[in-house]
Amino acid sequence: MNSEQSTYTGFKFEVMGFPAIGIINQDLKNLAGKFEYDHSVFIDIIPDDYNEDGHPGEKEFEYLNEVEKKIIDYLETQTKSVHIGHTTIYRKREIIFYTQEPEKVEGFLGYFLSTIERENGFEIEEDRQWENVAGFYSEL
Repeated sequence: MNSEQSTYTGFKFEVMGFPAIGIINQDLKNLAGKFEYDHSVFIDIIPDDYNEDGHPGEKEFEYLNEVEKKIIDYLETQTKSVHIGHTTIYRKREIIFYTQEPEKVEGFLGYFLSTIERENGFEIEEDRQWENVAGFYSEL
């Protein structure tokens, strides 16, 4: 699935009293065969510049979007992965994927994230029923 042709939905919520924003690929909610993508991938990037709500400033926001686009481009073309979307919470951008190839994704992220000059991390875990994002899709 190519995320460039997907429909994304935005919504607001709160985390520990701070405003948060979610942008979620709504086309995946009812995707046939989605449970074949059985590993969740959560990528955390800490912005260098942020406002009083902990959200990135304009230039940092653009930079984080460019980083996300590069990750999307690689994972969607070089691995069997789908882009769920991202959240922006207090001092953190969290980019979310599901994949059928966790080892390939781990190898790419291990290399790529070392080049972005921002504090970061990622976690890949088995999640055959998409429980880690069920709350987002229940909002749609």
